[in-house]
Amino acid sequence: MAKHRAVHAAASRWLPGAAVAVVAAVIATVLLRPDGQDPPRGAGSPRPTASVTSPAAPCAVVRVVAASSFQPMLESVASQVGQGPDCVQLKTMYADGRAAAAALAIYKANVWIPDDSTWSSSVADVKLATDAAGAGAVLATSPLYMVSDAATGARLRTAGGSWAALAKLVDQRVLRLVVRDPAGSGDGLIGTGAAAEAVWKGQGMDASALWLSRARGRTRTAVTARETLQLKAGEVGLVPEYALAAAPTAGLSVLPGTDFAATLRYTWLPIAAGAADAKRLAGLKRLQAALSGPGAAEARAGARLRDAKGAAVTDGGAALLSTKLAKPLPVLDGHHVDHLFATWYPGDRRTDALIVVDVSGSMGEPAPGSTTPLIVLVREGVRSLGGLLPNDARLGLWEFGARIEGRRDYRQLLREAVLDAGQRRALARALATLSARRTGTGLHDTILAAYTSARDSFRPGVPNQVMVFTDGLNQDDPGGLTAAQLAVRLRAVRDPKRPVQLSVVAFGDRQAAEVIGAAVKPVDGYVDLLTTPDEVGAVFIHVAAGGLHH
Repeated sequence: MAKHRAVHAAASRWLPGAAVAVVAAVIATVLLRPDGQDPPRGAGSPRPTASVTSPAAPCAVVRVVAASSFQPMLESVASQVGQGPDCVQLKTMYADGRAAAAALAIYKANVWIPDDSTWSSSVADVKLATDAAGAGAVLATSPLYMVSDAATGARLRTAGGSWAALAKLVDQRVLRLVVRDPAGSGDGLIGTGAAAEAVWKGQGMDASALWLSRARGRTRTAVTARETLQLKAGEVGLVPEYALAAAPTAGLSVLPGTDFAATLRYTWLPIAAGAADAKRLAGLKRLQAALSGPGAAEARAGARLRDAKGAAVTDGGAALLSTKLAKPLPVLDGHHVDHLFATWYPGDRRTDALIVVDVSGSMGEPAPGSTTPLIVLVREGVRSLGGLLPNDARLGLWEFGARIEGRRDYRQLLREAVLDAGQRRALARALATLSARRTGTGLHDTILAAYTSARDSFRPGVPNQVMVFTDGLNQDDPGGLTAAQLAVRLRAVRDPKRPVQLSVVAFGDRQAAEVIGAAVKPVDGYVDLLTTPDEVGAVFIHVAAGGLHH
């Protein structure tokens, strides 16, 4: 897997303000019903719902936001914790994905039990406890399966039966995916993320971003887990075990993945404020013990979930629960999740991007393994980036060589501005002028200037990127900065309050890439070394999907 340093986007990328308003309205409806009754609950419903158990006072009140698929398990232990001198009164809301993250503050939750640990990086308005009340403990798990008709399953088995094989067949347009909304469910997020992760592991981050952009058009989105089993020929549903165990699977092919197991991890995430209150902390500890102790096996079996280590329940039912699984895929990194969301939801691509392109003579030569000049591939990559970014993103374009504008090594072709209709027309005109010429490569001075420009135009809450594309060393630039001088100057202009994601994309020369990598290290810059023409287009898609840093 390619290694790079994380610079995460602001939390506003996770949930638009309008969605927060919807969550607030739903919660208000739940809590303020005049008849005091819970609204109807349907299995797999994406809308948050609430339930309240009411044991005799005095009991510690614990407010829980939990994944809808965890409802059977919570209801199973509710009467148990509601008894005795240390009784706990549960007030529970069921919500999934981004909606659940937004609901935590509004519902004044004391603990969150999402359907995967990955969701913890989506919290913006509350502070999670990190070292108290069992924070981060996995309460239960549910592996995901690739489900299809028999003929499609046979084809997938022949290809290896792995998540990597699934990704390849989807990319080749042989298969179609059926998943739940990745922003609204753990199985949608982890299922799609598992296929993308298989590409990342095998081919690197740019290839993974490219795969996601292609796979989006080969994916049908289902509302509930049950609907992912309503398949047409050639479709592969990504289905959690708890849903499979409760549904007929006769005639279907069910594969867990031979390379790794994509697994939901139901995680105990107490809120810091609740953990700081002594009585509530006692209630949290009792509830967690009920959900994870020896007595929890029956509750897990009723919910058709496995234990934290992936051991199957034994309820005399589905044979799927005894399937031997590969080693679990680690929890998805936040930056990897950014890739997925930015592919699925255009609003998540909101960013400020300055693209800086080398126009020295060698850029006019065909890329190795291609008859197309490298500058043409870059031009088309910038064009595709402009098409992927939403209207409220900002995009700017520079070219650079050696003293191509007076004593400066760079020239602004497109000022960085919001991508309205006028800016998009200006981008098309700027790209028409982007061509290779006889000039040197003032790379170091240009990197410093671009980084400083992006810092000065920083917008709070918006990812701020600079991508410099070059095919060579800093050369033929009299009086230019050395690599060591660039490192010193970058360190001096860095402003933590106005962060910039700096990426240098170098084509073909590993030694040159290593020199630049050391020079941009003081600002956590990242160098992405490309070696094939196909990677050029992929790297621009990666920029749209959240940047090159990790």
